[in-house]
Amino acid sequence: MKFKYSRDIAKVFLLSLLVISISSCKKDGFLDVPAKGILTNKSTFETQNNAELFVNDIYDRLPDGNDATDRTLEAYSDNNNVTATNHEAQERVRSNALSPGNATNGPADQLGWIRNYEQIRRCNVFLKEAEANKGAYDALWYEQRAAEVRVLRAFFYSILFRNYGGVPLITVPLNNLDGSDIFAPRATIDETVAFIEAECDASAEILPVTQTGKNLGRVTKGAALMIKGDVQLFAASPLANKNNDPAKWAKAAATLKSVMDLGTYSLFNKSGAPILSTTGSGTTSTAFRDQFLAANNWNAETIFARGYALPGKGHRREGFMGPVIVGGSQQAWGGFSPTQNLVDDYQMDNGLPITDPASGYDPQHPYMHRESRFEQTIIYDGSYWQGEVFKSRMGGPNEIDLGSKSDISNTGYHGRKTLDESIKGQASLNSSPNVSNYQFYRYAETLLSYAEAQNEAVGPDGSVYEAVRLVRERVLLPPVAAGKSQADMRIIIRRERRLELAFEDKRWYDIRRWEITTKGPAVLTNPMYGLQITPNGNNFVYNRVIVFQNRYSEHMNWLPIPQDVMVKNPKLVQNPGYN
Repeated sequence: MKFKYSRDIAKVFLLSLLVISISSCKKDGFLDVPAKGILTNKSTFETQNNAELFVNDIYDRLPDGNDATDRTLEAYSDNNNVTATNHEAQERVRSNALSPGNATNGPADQLGWIRNYEQIRRCNVFLKEAEANKGAYDALWYEQRAAEVRVLRAFFYSILFRNYGGVPLITVPLNNLDGSDIFAPRATIDETVAFIEAECDASAEILPVTQTGKNLGRVTKGAALMIKGDVQLFAASPLANKNNDPAKWAKAAATLKSVMDLGTYSLFNKSGAPILSTTGSGTTSTAFRDQFLAANNWNAETIFARGYALPGKGHRREGFMGPVIVGGSQQAWGGFSPTQNLVDDYQMDNGLPITDPASGYDPQHPYMHRESRFEQTIIYDGSYWQGEVFKSRMGGPNEIDLGSKSDISNTGYHGRKTLDESIKGQASLNSSPNVSNYQFYRYAETLLSYAEAQNEAVGPDGSVYEAVRLVRERVLLPPVAAGKSQADMRIIIRRERRLELAFEDKRWYDIRRWEITTKGPAVLTNPMYGLQITPNGNNFVYNRVIVFQNRYSEHMNWLPIPQDVMVKNPKLVQNPGYN
């Protein structure tokens, strides 16, 4: 039995009963605790141990992008074309079908209006009840847990802000038992951003720079600042900053620089087993891929992540996302179908885009001498997976499925990054064996976000070049040549973000905040492409094919507030374009 929270912010009441059913988030860590059974509202907060369980339960409710079946936020963008027509990414978002009555909650409900307010309510309950009982707690414990919960609340608000814009700011557990007004109007974008900034700033003053031992994985000072900086970056971007106020870019750059100045984070640079290739484009460093393996959890690049624990509390990413036919039988559901659009963005190993005549790109050998992130991110025809050559060519076991009749990719590609090649797909689906973290923020994103904000604020100064250089250096690319204009550097940074952060659920936010869903590249009104490969003697014929025609309206850059929420709260105003 679980306590039933209200299904919208207009009908939420004080906790009277709580069943703590903790799902551990790190082996031997702070969430590795036994269930406590039924706790009354009084007993939940009268002891520090029980209050700790309540906080741990909030951590356990962080978005779980690793266990979101075969749905990913990447499929809402131009990076991933999952072929299942019943997936809301294709059925609603990229088919121009979003409406208040057909709103999307996203994979694992991570974008959901109701779900995020449920988590905000939990934060509000803790902050109120723990303050009332703080005399029973260790003073330092109370101070730090309260700061952590304020950051977690700010994080849930950041998800709402980046999807809906300005939202109601609720900081206490609402109830209508005493006749109080529980209906809250939406704050403006600036008010919402200011609230998140203030919460993160106040908490950052209290939180430690690092967490160790059983506290490893809890919110840190760097996590608070990174959440703040990411929200500021979104608020400075064209979608929310219609007048292109450079002060907003400068503010984001300053916050992101403060994360860099902590001196705590660095790019992960430990290589493991090499990636085999039949194209001659192998890499000499696999650090980029290896940072996502469970053996490297909580490495120096991780700023904020969701963790897991065994036994029985891992995730099934390999089964959901991995290549379909392996060893002659179906192993996985193929939730990663990288598009040719994404593949075409990967540079050559000399750092030049394939469209540059000096790059050396050969369309008859399209995978030769591509940059190392390509090999570490994409499974393509001729690459190896689990000891065998992956063949999406016509006649191969993973022949491109242009009719979308099966789980096999209809682009000719599958994803490698964030998957553990040692875990078989069927083993994954049967036992959830993977405990690799789901990354919310890592240091490479900090560097690229800083470079973007600083470039927009003042142009490509030396610090912009240096931030980009660090990211490129790890993947064996040369530095960006000097003398770039602000516009040139903008293109470079945006490409770096797409390639560095592919399959990390960032692209959805980037294409919307840059307003390129329907403008400029118009990535959500142009087609999705795949690559059909036909054997021709000892050679192959490569044919770029349309696999899905995207349709999208500009107003959908802000999601619709669900209709049932609008009906129950008369003070809410719907986002434009949905009336």
